[in-house]
This record gives sequence, structure tokens and C-alpha cells, in this order.
Amino acid sequence: MSYLYQSGRASVLTGAFLLLSFWTWAQGVRGRITDAGGNAAIPGATVLVTGTSIGTTADAEGGYTLRLDPGSYTLRFSFVGYETRTVPVQVQGTDFVTVDASLSENTASLGEIVVVGSRSAQTRTSTETVSPVDVIQSRDLVATGQVEPTQQLNFAAPSFNSARQTIADGTDHIDPATLRGLGPDQVLVLLNGKRRHNQALINVNGTVGRGSVGTDLNAFPAAAIERIEVLREGAASQYGSDAIAGVINIVLKDRVGTSVTAQLGQQYAGDGEVAQIGVNHGFRLGRRGILSVTGEFRHRGATNRAGDYTGPVYVNWNVNAAAGEDRPALDARRQALYAQDQQLIQQNGFSLARNIQVGNSQVDNLGLFLNTRLPIGRGRTEFYGSAGINSRAGKAAGLYRYPFQTTQIIPELYPNGFLPNIETAIGDVSLLLGVRGESAGWRWDISNVLGGNAFRYDVSNSNNASQFALGAAAPREFYAGTLSFGQNTFNAGAAKDFGRQLGLRSFNVAAGIELRGDAFRIEAGEEASYTNYAPNSGRPGGAQVFPGFQPVNEVNASRSVAGAYLDLESDITARLLVNTAVRFENYSDFGGNVAGKLSFRYKFAEAFSLRGTLSNGFRAPSIHQRYYSSVATQFVTVPGEGLVPRQLGTFRNDSDVARAFGIPSLTAERSLNYSLGVTSRPVSSVSITVDAYQIEIRDRIILTGQFPRSNAVVNTLLAPYPEINAAAFFTNAVNTRTRGLDVVAATNQRLGKGSLDLTLAANFNRTTVFGDIQRPTNIPNDPVFGNLLFNRQERGRLELAQPRNKILLSANYRLEKLGVIARVTRFGEVETLDATNPNLDERFSPKFVTDLSLSYRLTPAIQLIAGANNLFDVYPDKLQKTGYPTPTRLASEGLDNTSFGRFVYSRSATQFGFNGGYYFLTVAANF
Repeated sequence: MSYLYQSGRASVLTGAFLLLSFWTWAQGVRGRITDAGGNAAIPGATVLVTGTSIGTTADAEGGYTLRLDPGSYTLRFSFVGYETRTVPVQVQGTDFVTVDASLSENTASLGEIVVVGSRSAQTRTSTETVSPVDVIQSRDLVATGQVEPTQQLNFAAPSFNSARQTIADGTDHIDPATLRGLGPDQVLVLLNGKRRHNQALINVNGTVGRGSVGTDLNAFPAAAIERIEVLREGAASQYGSDAIAGVINIVLKDRVGTSVTAQLGQQYAGDGEVAQIGVNHGFRLGRRGILSVTGEFRHRGATNRAGDYTGPVYVNWNVNAAAGEDRPALDARRQALYAQDQQLIQQNGFSLARNIQVGNSQVDNLGLFLNTRLPIGRGRTEFYGSAGINSRAGKAAGLYRYPFQTTQIIPELYPNGFLPNIETAIGDVSLLLGVRGESAGWRWDISNVLGGNAFRYDVSNSNNASQFALGAAAPREFYAGTLSFGQNTFNAGAAKDFGRQLGLRSFNVAAGIELRGDAFRIEAGEEASYTNYAPNSGRPGGAQVFPGFQPVNEVNASRSVAGAYLDLESDITARLLVNTAVRFENYSDFGGNVAGKLSFRYKFAEAFSLRGTLSNGFRAPSIHQRYYSSVATQFVTVPGEGLVPRQLGTFRNDSDVARAFGIPSLTAERSLNYSLGVTSRPVSSVSITVDAYQIEIRDRIILTGQFPRSNAVVNTLLAPYPEINAAAFFTNAVNTRTRGLDVVAATNQRLGKGSLDLTLAANFNRTTVFGDIQRPTNIPNDPVFGNLLFNRQERGRLELAQPRNKILLSANYRLEKLGVIARVTRFGEVETLDATNPNLDERFSPKFVTDLSLSYRLTPAIQLIAGANNLFDVYPDKLQKTGYPTPTRLASEGLDNTSFGRFVYSRSATQFGFNGGYYFLTVAANF
């Protein structure tokens, strides 16, 4: 840990020194960027000096300024939706040269200059790169009508998927986000090109990404984002661990001016209200420096799509036969119990209507971000940095505890049962400081990123049932503990283009090192949150819905990572572009790994290019997966019993219990990636890219299925833990193969007096488990659940729980002050598999979701947008296996996935959520 903080302190001192040494000079280029008519400014347009890393963006009036030494340069002007334009310029003397540029409208997303995926100074659009990259501008994010970055990306990038979860503990508050159908921990997130720290939360419930640790994209204020670049290619050799599926690079705003976005909205159903306001302001520092400040507040109200409850409330009539009891006698006894239950329901006025919350959690999010760059001296050296802090408060419910569940309730506190809540406080901080420049033709960059995430659990409206002796004096609220993760990353790299010396158009050589420290901590909750005060009572200890972390779960672990890379990219001919990279990383807790790649792009003609990549990659086990442990209440379907609570112990991978079960030590996942694609511009206003890929991952890390005490061997091994009903572990268990196809086609056409952008984007993917599945060496197959380590339910989560295809068609029409955006997204089918019974498997058919918004520009600076997401109020298919137990039907005879009618839609596999239509009003202003 001392390494983390000393490095961070050194970065702060370095930044302060650089600030003190700052001065400016008065020569260079300035001008204004407008549309083809020369009237409307293009705020945010990019200006780059080709062959260098020098560049800027236009302010709200389209103005820009570049400080340059005397000499000859070529400026490249670009903006999404417009033709790229290059202009030569000569800088001399001490005066500014004025260069205005007008850009003609063109293809929407495929003509934007790409940064991620290459360390070359050559500027390339997404049709010119060796790897597929989506560039999504801030205006495209706002146009989705969403206010959270994960959901904005979900409706802007087909290869990206994020569906909100429900009744999943902490995962209700952080959306798992995936790329190309893989896991949340198999995509690397960068901020301004630098590695972003992971979240503290590890997903341990029955959701997409179970057992994984992702990155909290919602910790970014959407108003701070200039654009998002999505590299759809394995890039472990360039950026390191996690980049198996690809890379998401979030670029922050750094332009002068003010932008404001504000939205009010609500679900058609009358809940899920949204209130959001984000303000970004860019200050000039000196003549060339920028300080961009963003503040944002988001409120998201809870939604509820639960069904009415049909099960027992006060008297449990869902009982099995006693010894020697025949079926008629059992039915008569169940009928009598049912009658008693109905009478008590009437007497107490108990409501059976939607008495749990199935939907979005309530979330309030407040964020502040700074982004800056400052020139140093008269050369091409500049200081840059960013800092962010984000605070989020969430509230989500678990399953209702009914009065008949006497082991879970203190009746003096809750005579009619209770609905417990998990309340979270999520904090996120980051600090990036760096300096970059050019010396003797070498472009160099030195930076340090210090970041962390903390996730605090509190439980309210609950009880510790083992405190029944306290009666009405027993506590109802509990502090259940905190997860925290910190990361410090130091980078130093340099690059130089030797193309001129070698007689080539380009030959870029880049090399660098990275030193990283990870730290993970679990802090125990208060005593009452986890203790069993009456172990012989048959009542579980700890807070109902989320027993707190215990002292035995506490950990304060750290590790260090050292890496080095070499990256070569060359335009060998005017037609052939080749890129190759190799990276070595060594982890203090499990060893080293080498990753490499070879990519090419061959331009057969201006209208057609072929590109491909062969690479290997890796994902190191997260420090969370190595050291996480907990005891939690989970409800699982047990044959013959239905949905029952189970105290699940998740044990550390290096624990004695794991060794006793035959669970080996974690090692890295290893991948082999193939891709082949074509890019085409058949005419100047049309761009097409098609990329096929295959990603094989060996030794993929999973959170195992549950090893229940009903298995005799498991019962013996868990003898030292009498309160634990089942065990789970993290382990390298399976091999997966993902095959897919990405398609993006875009065009811009004049339509009458206006212009029309059309984009068709699609992702098709299929993941399958292949090869031998690891079995616990000391546990035989269970007669009911089969392979306890990886049963059919866990297989379904990997293979079937995410849409196999996602197709997005959008149209954006602009006519003077008016604008119309229509978008139709097709979400492919998903499926769920039951752990033991194929008759309980569910399939959910593809659905089309339509979004529509109308905009009107009140003034040149202010735009009003009214719209509806999910215009036609589409929901996923309802659960079909709804033969829940009745007074005359046993749980073993029913095929019920609805938990006595409470779940109308699946919470295990969701395509786009199940909230229905949403209408909103947005005000966007740029000054």
C-alpha cells in the first residue's frame, strides 16, 4: 500500500512543479470551423497537426487556437457527420495565422478520427484502422434519451450490452456491462487513454457476469464525456490484462465554453422518475491551456413490475406428506391450512398485490470531474491531468419475509412480515497527472493514475432473527460492511516514426513500461449484522437479506504488476498497413504472461479494404476473485421444495476449505483471437464495415455452483461451519468459444432542404463451452444437481443469458431548427436453464424497441428535445412456467419459475430490462 500512496504523492508534487513552470508565447494558428454554408459553428470539431500529437477542439462558437513554433504544418479538421479536411499552413514571425475551415456533411460515425488501438501519429478514421472501432460522440449519447453512460452505450453500440438487474444485492446498483457477449471483466476501460480502476463490488448473485468484477461506467458524469471509443478487438498486447473482448476509451471534454443538459422523465407506468442536470464549463488557462469542470446530479426512481403473490402468508400450507400419510389425507390437510391462512390474511388486511419490488433500484448520483492540459515553455511539452469524485446512494429490496417463515422473523417487530432493503453508499475517486511532449522526434508520455472505489452495505427494515429474545427492542437497521478497491498505475512510453529514414510512408516504433499496484479490502459489519445469538434455535444469524461481512471475511490484500510493451506500426506501402505488438506482464501473486498480436489492413481500392488480426491475450484473476469471502442469504430452487433460503458461504480460493474440496489455485485466463473484416466507401457518402471474429478463452474463471449440504461429502467437509447450507468458490473451470459478426453501415444524404443520417449497426454472437469441464477432485457428481462446480444453470448463464444478436437502425433528420431521431433496436433471444430440471428452462423471443425524439433549436445555443424511449411500451416475454404450487398441488408437481406469481419476467436473463415505455423532456445548451 505504501507504493500506492507514495507514487500518488509524487505525481501531485510533479504536477505542482509543472504548473509553476508554465509560460506561453504568442504565435500559431487560430480560426473558426463552420458548416459548408459558413454560417453554423461546429462546436467540438477536432483540429490535429498531422504527424504530431498536437491538437485541440473547437469551442461553442467554432473557434480554435493552436500555439506552434515557426514552420510548415498540415492541419486536419474533422467532426462526426462531416467530411475530414486537410489544410497546409505556414507559421512565421510572432503573429497568429488565421485558418478558417468549412466542413461538408458526410457519413455519421465512420469518418471520425480514432485514437484508441494505435500509438502511431498517423491520423486514421475507423475505416482506415487495422481494427474495428466505434466512435460515439457526446451528442449521440444525449440523443439516446438515457442519462447513465452504461444505458447510453447500450443503445448506441450493438456489441455492448448492459441490462439492469433486480433483487441481486449490490449488483442492483452497478450495471454489469459486456462487450461481444463476453464477461464484464473481459473488457478494459480507459479514461483519456489511461487504465481505469475496477469497481469494488464483485457480482456473486445469479446475474449476467456472475463471479466477475467490472468497471463502474456510471461513475462518470455523462456531461463530462466528449466521446467514447469502443475498440472491438482483443488488445491485451497493447493495453494489458482484461482487454480480451476489447477496450472502451472514455474521452473527457477539454474545450472552452459551457454546455448544459437537463432531463425530466418518467416510465409510462408512473414510476421510475428521472431528474438529471449536468453542467460543463471550460476555462482558458493562459493562451493555450484548458481547464474543463463538470458537475452532474442524477436521480433515478425505483420501478416495480412484480406480480401478485399467491403463496402462503401466515400459515404454510405448501407442506409435504408426513410419514404414512396418503395423498387424499395430505390434500385435506393442505386445504385446511390454506383456509386458515386465507382467514388470517383477511383479518390482518394483508395485501397480496406486488408486495416485493422487482425492477430498478432507487439511485441518487452526484459527480464532479476536472480535466486539464497546460503547455510548458515554448516547445511541444504539456502537462495534463484529470480528477474525479463520485458519490452514489442506492436503495433496493430483497424478497419479502412472510409471517409463516418463523425462523426469519421476530414477530414482535414484524407481525405481518417485512420487506428488507439493501442500501448502498458507493464512492469513487480518481486522479490522473501526466506530462507529454516531443524531443528529437520522439513523442513521449509519462503519467500516473491513482483511483479507488468503495461499496458500503447497510440493511434497513430487517431483523437478525436470532435476536428474538429482545422482542420489540431488537434492531431493525444494520451496518453490513464495506468493500474497497484501490489502484495506482504509472506509465512511461515513447514513440517515433522512422518512416522517412526508411523510405516508407510511416514506420512507428512505440515502447513503454507500466507499474501497477492493486489493493482490495473487506471491512466487517457491526456485530449484530452477522452474529447468531441463538445457534441452537434453528434461526439463522445476521441481518435478513444481507448478513454482514464477518471478521473472518476481513482482508487487506495487495499485489504489484510490472509490464513492458513494444508496438510497431507501418504503412509498408500506400495500400498495406501492418501493426504488431508484444507485451509482457508479471504479477506478484501468480507470475508472468506474454501477449502478442499481428494485424494488417490492405487497401485494394479507395472503395474497398481488407483487414484482420491474429492475437493472443490474457486476463489475470482479479484481486477480488483471489481474496473475496462472505456468507449471504440466497434463495434457490430446490426440487420438491420450490424457492428456499440458503446460507451460502463463498470461500477464498486459497482457503483450507477450497483445498479440501479440491479447488486449485487461480491462474490467468488465456485467449486466442482471430478476426477478418472488410471496410468500404463505395461512394463518398456511404461507409460500410463488416468484421467476423472468434475468441477462444481457456481456463475461464467462474464462481462455481452451490455445493449443498444435502450432498453427504459436502456435509462432512462443511462440518466446521454449521450455519452454512452450501459453499461456492472461484476457480478456472471451463473453456469458451465466442464467434460473431459486427456490421456497421452509415450514410448521409440530402433530403429536400434537410439532411438525413442513416446508420445500420449489428452484432451477432454465439458463445459455447467446449472441452473438458473441471470437476472438483474430492466431490463426486451429485445425484440431483450433477456437476456441482458447473451445472447446467451456470452453463446457460455463459452461453444463453445475453442476446445472441443486437441490431440497431437509426435515422437522424435535420431541417433548419428542427430535428427528428428515430431508432429501432432488435434484441435477440435469450434463454435460462434450470440447475436440474429441463422442464423449467425458459426461452424469451427477440423484441423490437423503438425510440423517437423531436428537437427544436430555440436559439443557436439552446435546443429542446422531447421524446419517448420504448415508444410502444414493449416488454420481454413473460415467464411461461407458471404452474406454481396450490393447495392441491405440491411444489414437486408444479413447474414454477414465478415464485408464487411474484416474478412476471425473468430476472436471470434480461434483454433490455422490463420497465416498459419512458417519456422525457431534455434541454441542451451550448454557450
